[in-house]
Amino acid sequence: MKYVIGIDGGGTKTHMKLSDLNGNILAEGTKGPSNINSAAEEEVKKAFRDLIYEGIRSIGASLGECSAICIGAAGADRDEDKIIIENMIKDMRYNGKVIVVNDAEVALAGGIGKRSGIIVISGTGSICYGRTEEGKSCRSGGWGHIIGDEGSGYDIGINAIKSALKSYDGRGPKTILESSVLEHFNLKYHEDLIDYIYRSGAGKKEIASLTKVVANTYELGDEVAKKILKYAAKELFLSVKAVINRLNMGNTSIFLTTAGGAINNIKYLYDEFKNNVNEFYPKISVIPMKNDSAFGAVLIARGESD
Repeated sequence: MKYVIGIDGGGTKTHMKLSDLNGNILAEGTKGPSNINSAAEEEVKKAFRDLIYEGIRSIGASLGECSAICIGAAGADRDEDKIIIENMIKDMRYNGKVIVVNDAEVALAGGIGKRSGIIVISGTGSICYGRTEEGKSCRSGGWGHIIGDEGSGYDIGINAIKSALKSYDGRGPKTILESSVLEHFNLKYHEDLIDYIYRSGAGKKEIASLTKVVANTYELGDEVAKKILKYAAKELFLSVKAVINRLNMGNTSIFLTTAGGAINNIKYLYDEFKNNVNEFYPKISVIPMKNDSAFGAVLIARGESD
């Protein structure tokens, strides 16, 4: 029986779906991280291998019957990273087609149901990716939390901390965030933030977890929280605008979808972003994701299978 495999490789988990050539999902599984920029290569290779073999065993098939494997991976825009991932799959003695694309591309395919359109991802990080019907593509953002990722959960979180400290110092407007940030991290004094941020090992995820705090503070009528979310929405819109301009999609009737906990779980952020898109690009339809990224990888694998 011929089949294809789609894999969404992330920094926290790897999601695999196996389908027949008609798109019917026959097996599914998840493992740990598979981002080669943040996990050891052997760890990534094991995650891929375990998922693939568990999937084919569950349907009683052989690896030789697989027509194509598509892997969506963070940072896979670079040829050297693609080669590393391709070799991991080939080392399993797989001789079929291996397609390695950026994780935003499989998210777009899963969210819209085809490879053309635009996706904005705002989770811990952020990126916008677009692709035309002709196959021309580009991205905007995705530069990481230190030099980019505007409009992301991390960006919202770090702005919440800065606003809380400005309120405490008297350098900025008073905000409920002054107390709620401390409560969220279970800290007693604002000075404790120095140790927490710089010495405790807290990372992007911990700071991005403040998105819920900002959303709740906004619901209480806090103007500073509203300003943070409004800024994030504007930054995400600017990333869309950049992609639209580069791909000449402004007057095209296309779909745009969103992914990630920040934009999809904070209603005001989503609504503000959508309003910006609708105001400037009335022909673009903003829709919820139809399916997940692993399914998008399946769709690409089916489209490029032998």
